[in-house]
Amino acid sequence: MAYSEGIPSWITKGPVSDSAYHYVICSHDGIDPEEARQIAESKCLASAAKLGGVNVKLTQKTVQSLTGSDSSEVAEIQPLEARIKCEWTDRFLEKIKDGFRVWLRCKVLKSSISTQVPYPETKDAVGVAPTKHAEATLILTTVPQADRITVIGVGGERVVEPTSNVVSITITSLDQKIEVTKAGYKKAVINLPMDFSHGSKIHKDIILERD
Repeated sequence: MAYSEGIPSWITKGPVSDSAYHYVICSHDGIDPEEARQIAESKCLASAAKLGGVNVKLTQKTVQSLTGSDSSEVAEIQPLEARIKCEWTDRFLEKIKDGFRVWLRCKVLKSSISTQVPYPETKDAVGVAPTKHAEATLILTTVPQADRITVIGVGGERVVEPTSNVVSITITSLDQKIEVTKAGYKKAVINLPMDFSHGSKIHKDIILERD
């Protein structure tokens, strides 16, 4: 992987999806560009896996980074009903301080993503369906990668710190809004509740604007 000058447009303003594909962008910093590439690939694969209803098991791996020995999460993907193929499309090696930052992009064919099985209704002993709070999976893609995603609802707040630009979040009918924040960018707000059925998947793209 050769070092290049200038950040390419597919990192700064590339599409997060189009009519046929979802695009996943990820990066990792390190002294060894090959090791950084392998960890960046794991991040992309973990994000792609969340698009298709699979389990992602994260394990710790100690690597030599710019600041010494650091632990990074490495994704082990466990398919449920379908394998999600993320086709590699772009790679970029950026020189930073005393090391490198590896940027990768892959694409997932939308038609290959399986849908979840609808939530089965159950009844209590007297035959009356109990009240349930509907839950859904929100696949949120942000460009650039957000620093923090906060889900605000009746029961309080839930905070997610993304490891890539694609995040899978469980939302319920009790949630009121989602705030997406990144340093140097305007806060984006998604108003809830959305109109969804229990067990459904919702895909939403957010392009953050600079302050």
